[in-house]
Amino acid sequence: MEQASMTSAYMWSFVVMAAFFLLAVLIANMILFKPGNTGVTQRRVWFWILAIGTGIISFLINYGIGSGITVPNIQSGYFMHSGIASGVSVVIFIVLGFALSKVFSKSKIGTWF
Repeated sequence: MEQASMTSAYMWSFVVMAAFFLLAVLIANMILFKPGNTGVTQRRVWFWILAIGTGIISFLINYGIGSGITVPNIQSGYFMHSGIASGVSVVIFIVLGFALSKVFSKSKIGTWF
């Protein structure tokens, strides 16, 4: 039971990260290039908002799940792992965004970094 609980903290964080990353790609592609305004700043701001949002939302979801755990030791471990999972998901979001911005440097995604 304890191991399954810890694993679910990571799974939820990575699900949130994947959803927010796809949202970042969609938003980047929806912002139009306009004369005098390429939308670079808007794309970067949205990327970083969603990167930070990934950590916050994944932690809040895991906090809600962890609140239902009645065994104190397991709950404490779950909360610790939910914090680690949230941080790791933000780092992966940023690294993946950096890599894609370099691979697709001539596209709208390429303006993230």
